[in-house]
Amino acid sequence: MRKGTKGNPVLFKLRKKFIALNMVCVMAVIAVSFTAICIFDWKQDVAGVQQAIANSLDNAIDQHERREIHNDRPPKHEFGGNWASTTDASVQNSESEPQSESDVGDGDDASSNDDAISHDEAQNGALAPKIGGGQGQTIPVAVYALNAEGSAMNASPTGTANINDEVLETALSRLTPAEDGTGSFSDLGLFFEKRTIGDTMYLAFADANSAAGWRSLALTLVGAAIAALAAFFVISLFFSRWALRPVEQTWRSQRQFIADASHELKTPLTVILADTSIALEHPERTVESQRQWIEGIQIEGQRMQGLVEDMLALAKHDTAEVDAQATMGKQQEKLDLAGMAQRAVLQFEAVAFERGVEINAPESSSAPVFIDGVRGDIERVLGILIDNACKYAEADGRVVVGTKREGKHAVVQVTNTGTPIPSSDLPHIFDRFWRADEARTSGAGGYGLGLSIARSIVEEHGGTLSAQSSAERGTTFTAKFPIKKD
Repeated sequence: MRKGTKGNPVLFKLRKKFIALNMVCVMAVIAVSFTAICIFDWKQDVAGVQQAIANSLDNAIDQHERREIHNDRPPKHEFGGNWASTTDASVQNSESEPQSESDVGDGDDASSNDDAISHDEAQNGALAPKIGGGQGQTIPVAVYALNAEGSAMNASPTGTANINDEVLETALSRLTPAEDGTGSFSDLGLFFEKRTIGDTMYLAFADANSAAGWRSLALTLVGAAIAALAAFFVISLFFSRWALRPVEQTWRSQRQFIADASHELKTPLTVILADTSIALEHPERTVESQRQWIEGIQIEGQRMQGLVEDMLALAKHDTAEVDAQATMGKQQEKLDLAGMAQRAVLQFEAVAFERGVEINAPESSSAPVFIDGVRGDIERVLGILIDNACKYAEADGRVVVGTKREGKHAVVQVTNTGTPIPSSDLPHIFDRFWRADEARTSGAGGYGLGLSIARSIVEEHGGTLSAQSSAERGTTFTAKFPIKKD
């Protein structure tokens, strides 16, 4: 944690909540995403198994029907062996009987037919599954056929799968009365499909583990999730520091504001209390004899009033959005910025004279430039800038106030001669309660709030306020306002 954040319990708790909230959100997203991936993969696996069952069932049915046509011997399966035994007996009887020449010829034909059937079976994928190259059936499937008497035989393509008799018996007992369709037996670890063709019921089974590929995928995703969360936690530590930096700066500014305001209020309060105490010590004296104490109380009270009004103005600006929409609740009107600047110069001629400063406004800047704004706010900005220029101009110095149109903006520039603002101080001149070094501000007075208020007002009107200072050109404050659209 940063020193500033760690030393502030509120910001420290805020940062922890920020990190925790981010981690919870990321965990939720990862959990939902990875769960969806696993479900999708499982459905794909199930679909693949069901397709494999269907293909094997098609092949087995086709193979079985051709055997029935050619009176071939079906593969023997001990469960439900009546059907298989009957077939064996018929084959044995046929072997014991002598064959006629026609029978031999028929046998040759049958042999030829068998070869053709075997070839067709191989073409149709009815033989053992082939691996690699994307060919053949790669999922073992066991197919069984039940006749009308309930006898069962293995009708699986050659070299595929078979099932334990106990498991098969349980599966057959459940499926025999059931309707045709697909499904699974989780307790038996089987996927199945049932088809009934004529008097024969065909059942195909595949192991449930054939669709368990999502488990290994899930383990992989869990590992990836843990690594991602660890990485995101580290990132959140640094990101939270950056995200909360404005909050931390605002917190420090508020604390500094309160401290500075308390300091500025403390001085007039001390004077007021001292003058009041002196006046109360001599109740026998007349008001006229204690006039100096009463005047001191009045002066310091006025100073406090001015400070409080400035702080309230800043607070009001802080609660508003710093954009052009912030002044919508005030009465805006079309204002001639050049004319207002000329009138402000006239009002400060007496102030400038007392301070031995020359103030003027060039005739070239008297052309009307219109803006949308609140008259009182714009007048206050001009007053702050001109008063500040007169205050910091040296004796026999000069203050120039000019206006002009610059693109889509109306510009007011207030320039004064005198000691320039150090480059190190320029970034801070708009900070609240900030004042330059004593050499430059000697006898200037003030609380360091004027420029802060001016900047807030300008920004509320959608403009900007900046400052440049050098020994050659003096100090110039530039306020830019959007020009009113006709």
